[in-house]
Amino acid sequence: MSTIRQQRVTELLFQELSIMIGNELADPRLSLVQVTNVVVSRDLRNVNVYVSHDDDELTKREVLQGLRHATPYLRRQLALRCSLRAVPELSFHYDDTPEKAARVDELLRKIAADRPTTNDGTPGSTENKGAANPANNPANNANANKPPAPPAQQASQ
Repeated sequence: MSTIRQQRVTELLFQELSIMIGNELADPRLSLVQVTNVVVSRDLRNVNVYVSHDDDELTKREVLQGLRHATPYLRRQLALRCSLRAVPELSFHYDDTPEKAARVDELLRKIAADRPTTNDGTPGSTENKGAANPANNPANNANANKPPAPPAQQASQ
């Protein structure tokens, strides 16, 4: 469980690192890098920064290498911008969650496209639709064995 101070520091570092990495770094390798998560240790001295990037030409290793190269600058800027007792050590990790989510979405769309549709255009099986519905089966209908009710008599005037 995290403390309130730990949560505040996490939010502050997430905002500041997102701004610095996204807008202020001159390294072209880091132009499309986004901070996805920040995890601060309980003693506020170590920070794990999770990032992802949208550039297909760069490998994960190159992105992390660029961030490690920029770490002294980022720590110096954090010291100037944030009023923390000690500037935490930054450790960068690649977050492949956005890629995994895109893959799951792609698989779900593929499954939906391959699924047969019924006559009314909704997804589902078109085979033996009536037998699968218990209301259409006379054996399941409680009123099937009862004789029809007599017509209602009208009151004569």
